[in-house]
Amino acid sequence: MSFTDQVKEELTRAEKKGYQEQLAELAALIRVDGSIQISNKHLSLKVKLYHGNLARRIYSLIKDRFGFDIEIRVRQHKKFNLSHSYDIIVTPQPGVREFLLELGFLTPQNNLVFHIKEEYLVNRKLAQAYLRGIFLAGGSVNSPKSEYHLEFRCERESLAEDLIKLLAKFELEAHQTEHKGFYVVYFKSYDEVIKVLNIIGAHQAMLKMENDHIVKQLKNDVNRRVNFETANLEKSVSAAMDQLENIRIIEREKGLENLSPSLREMAQIRRENPYASLKELGEILDLSKSGVNHRLRRIKKIAENLA
Repeated sequence: MSFTDQVKEELTRAEKKGYQEQLAELAALIRVDGSIQISNKHLSLKVKLYHGNLARRIYSLIKDRFGFDIEIRVRQHKKFNLSHSYDIIVTPQPGVREFLLELGFLTPQNNLVFHIKEEYLVNRKLAQAYLRGIFLAGGSVNSPKSEYHLEFRCERESLAEDLIKLLAKFELEAHQTEHKGFYVVYFKSYDEVIKVLNIIGAHQAMLKMENDHIVKQLKNDVNRRVNFETANLEKSVSAAMDQLENIRIIEREKGLENLSPSLREMAQIRRENPYASLKELGEILDLSKSGVNHRLRRIKKIAENLA
């Protein structure tokens, strides 16, 4: 099961909220996955879903709250790598128009509305419920082990624009792009993704992402430290090889015995300890690190003059 499916499973199994919040969640689900149909001047509604538990949640929301007669059609379906799709159909019957009016899909003059109902934009709890519904219907989030990415898929630009306004209510600055005919509202930072999961109520998923983020940070810190130490080691080894070469040049051209006692001692100790650091050489010679470095620079200068 993908991480997106895990989040949606958590949300669909969560305790149902109050009546108005359920309506807001339902309005979002229908806005993304539903279609309003007119037959002989009678209104009907169809919602197509790809998750069984979500289909059951929507069925119970509509059935329990409004008492509509509902048809459910289950089909073999390979879209999104899922084996079934679920059509929830509210057939033409009394109350459908009022239902659509209440959810903000119709005006009193029976004109279709393509924007989010104002009430869902200004009321914080209803905005959270609407976001939850939008995610359930057209949202996805990457596994915490990969790059951070959470998105909402919208068929209409008007919905994407309204969604960005809704997210701004929670101090979230979303990005928007177009992809395969959809308007996609998305986030790509850890902090933003965590915040969205918290807002929609996916707390278990949020904790998992936080835990994986900590593990990922620790691994990155260890890798950076290893890389830093490896780079320093390579640098030290390279410098030591150059120092040994300088000593060989002096030995070949004039002999180490012609060096001053302090430089001759330095050359001998370096040859005996080819991989020792400057600090370790200083401990052997009872010198500071800068003192060791000073002597090795003097040896280097003599070798350059002899080469």
